[in-house]
Amino acid sequence: MIHLIPLIEGLNNTRGNNCYPLHTATMSAPTESRPRVVCISLSYEPYLDDTYAGIFGRILQKANMQRAKKPAGALGLLQQDPLPAAVLLTDQALTEESPDVWDAVLAYVRQGGTAVAMGHFSSFVKPDNIRPFFAKAGLDWDRGDYHRTTVTLNPQTAGGAAARLPAQYSQKALFLKGVHPTAVLYGPSETSVTESPVFPTEKVADLTQAAIAFAPVGNGRLGYVGDVNVEQGTDDAILAMCGLLV
Repeated sequence: MIHLIPLIEGLNNTRGNNCYPLHTATMSAPTESRPRVVCISLSYEPYLDDTYAGIFGRILQKANMQRAKKPAGALGLLQQDPLPAAVLLTDQALTEESPDVWDAVLAYVRQGGTAVAMGHFSSFVKPDNIRPFFAKAGLDWDRGDYHRTTVTLNPQTAGGAAARLPAQYSQKALFLKGVHPTAVLYGPSETSVTESPVFPTEKVADLTQAAIAFAPVGNGRLGYVGDVNVEQGTDDAILAMCGLLV
């Protein structure tokens, strides 16, 4: 049975007409022992849930999920006790608006939380917004290459989850540059080449970039997912970053 908490559209209305389930599922009362995952979706697109049904469904098997589509709702969910096990930034909104919400997310991370920019983030973020956004977290991350290639797991970054993650897989991603080697969860290797059905194959020149990054920020961790095509290996990586790949 899937445990589900309705989406939070505002700060005070948690069970009213503006609340919708993340997926069609058998409803049951949430249990206190289950972790809580918060989705911040201030630029929500209706097709998000269909596109990412796989990862959301897997999370729902292990955790209760809540989503805020408005800044007040996001701030409210971040302040609930107990704190979320993880926060998913499902779109680019916080790179363009609501700096108070981004500040609250970073405060949560620095206190020991985990936040991951995933979903529509890498597809819709404006290139010039990437560097200042992550700079607020003290990171030098910036827009890198955009292509499909086979990426390789960094087991040191993966830690205890390494044995449950794919060693390699192909993904089309907006890569990040400026990522410290210890924060590259998946990146190109010496054998990586561009994989395009249209353009000639070329060797990937910059092997320091990250398709998926996961860095310490304060006492917590901040992740980035560049994958734009919802690969199975990426779903595994998101679960691992959220501490749910068990």
